[in-house]
Amino acid sequence: MKEKLKNILQKLTPWSGDDDFLSKLNSENENAKFGLLFDDQLVGILEFNEDKWIFEYSEEYKKKQFVLPLINFPDIDKKYEFEELMPFFATRIPNLNQPYHESKLDKLEGDKTSLVSLLKIFGEKSINNPFELKFL
Repeated sequence: MKEKLKNILQKLTPWSGDDDFLSKLNSENENAKFGLLFDDQLVGILEFNEDKWIFEYSEEYKKKQFVLPLINFPDIDKKYEFEELMPFFATRIPNLNQPYHESKLDKLEGDKTSLVSLLKIFGEKSINNPFELKFL
């Protein structure tokens, strides 16, 4: 688990190559749930459960007359499970080398070694797509 987190964070953040940082990498990504919303409608749930990420569409969304699945998740009836945080969600975490992001992380007492913590703090809105990601 720790190795998987290290690989993901190395891809997302250039400062993660620091050996001291890597030794402090923790697996306190306790179970967490996020709702993916579009226009205040629940599209799906992203969940972290021990050592895997799970995404599945909400029943509410599946029942809509005109349902367009997300490109990364084409089957609306499938429960997607993956070991690494998918880029659709990972791109919501900014480069933490920027002073604004560092100060926001410090102010909110976030854990920069925890993907769950980083998603809670930075994941709600993204310039990459129109969806919102809310911690539940």
